[in-house]
Amino acid sequence: DHADDSVEVSYGRALLGFSGSVGDYSWDISGQYSRSDGDYISDQIFDDSVTSSWFQNGSCVGQTTSVRGVPCMDPRWLDPDFNNGVLTPEERAFLFGTETGNTEYTQWSIEGTVSGPLFDLPAGEVLGAIGFQYREDEIRDVPGEITLASNGWGNTAAGITEGDDSTTAIFGEIEVPVISDVPLIYNLIVNASARYTDVDSYGSDSTWKVGVNWELTPEVRVRASSGTSFRTPALYELYLANQTSFTGQRRVDPCIRWGTNLEDGSISQRLADNCAADGIAPDFTGAPISATIITGGGLGVLEAETSEANTIGIVWQPDFANLSVSADFFDIKIEDQVSQLGASTIVSACYNSDFFPTDPLCALFERRALDQGIDNIRDSYINVAEQRNRGWDLAATWVTDTPVGMLTLETQHTFQIEDTVALFEDTAQDFNGEVGEPKWTGRVSAALQNGAWSGAWVANIIGDASNYDSFGGNTVTLRGGRE
Repeated sequence: DHADDSVEVSYGRALLGFSGSVGDYSWDISGQYSRSDGDYISDQIFDDSVTSSWFQNGSCVGQTTSVRGVPCMDPRWLDPDFNNGVLTPEERAFLFGTETGNTEYTQWSIEGTVSGPLFDLPAGEVLGAIGFQYREDEIRDVPGEITLASNGWGNTAAGITEGDDSTTAIFGEIEVPVISDVPLIYNLIVNASARYTDVDSYGSDSTWKVGVNWELTPEVRVRASSGTSFRTPALYELYLANQTSFTGQRRVDPCIRWGTNLEDGSISQRLADNCAADGIAPDFTGAPISATIITGGGLGVLEAETSEANTIGIVWQPDFANLSVSADFFDIKIEDQVSQLGASTIVSACYNSDFFPTDPLCALFERRALDQGIDNIRDSYINVAEQRNRGWDLAATWVTDTPVGMLTLETQHTFQIEDTVALFEDTAQDFNGEVGEPKWTGRVSAALQNGAWSGAWVANIIGDASNYDSFGGNTVTLRGGRE
């Protein structure tokens, strides 16, 4: 039958602010309130109508359905008209229903800052700023009655997602001109900032950043920064009520026909070895019963995301041309990123893991003893233990007048030297140089502007990438979407 899904959202936001100055100091304070109220409407097939009457040994007339408790009837399952969508009004009323779910999200906050000069140094004026923020967030998601009762045939079952959180923050920043007009230090400025944040659902933490801008000469500048950050899990990530859904085995089980797939080069030797070690036959054709996927929030389990970023680079801007050339080294480490991996990713990564079967991903699903099918995949929000990226960013821009207009030549390149991901502690793998994570990416462009006319040529560069070493061969068949 025809499915009709729709979403209706009403959103409102109010903002009020004041600003002013006292002497050399500027101040501002503002508050905002926002509310989103959305209804999501969907057609459903009643699960109890299907299971009560589908392929019974006899008629179910005289009985009642298990969830709604309505009189049972026998739809014409094998009638050609029925299978072509020609249903009687009674059959439609028995099999189909419409439900409406609702999501409300509200947020209000107040924030204020004061900024201005603090004192003078020989190299210039020291500037500073301080501020505060208080914010409250609240979410309430109520699925429709059919979903709440787990009575949608072939669809997700879900509960009520409800929770609130409050955040208090105090922050400050200072900019100090340290020295100027001496040999090799035309100008040296240090910028530092710090923030203390307390989140009701998590606790408190402090973050900071320090930056240095060192002009050796008016043409050559060294820049560097080091800083930290953190993000607490969002309300949805914390309070999402448990949900269940279903998917076909061929979408999640990488061990189906692993013997044949190994011969034709569509899977790695590691995957084949791990499937064999799990007792899966080379000609296993998959289980007939769908896999159950269970998702939910991480209240009491999730940690806040934290990161540390360090950069250092040099910029050359000669006075003889409108030219800028820069090179920057970056080192970024993220810990405990909040993520939902996806059911197929969990199972596939387990069987492709160097750490099978002790990889913690392998504990997030089960195989049924009866038919060896994948089941109960727990795809709730988790913390990714650590991710790290290191590399170089190179960029150059040249702007010049020509007889036919203003010409701008620009190029940017990133050379990655590390791309490590550890989903769990002691499971780190470096994907640098593999498919999807090339060591070199870049962009080259040329633009010509003449009055109201302009033209541009752009080329994007993606360097070589190979899964040969980790895959164990030189061919790959992507399993996504394979039925």
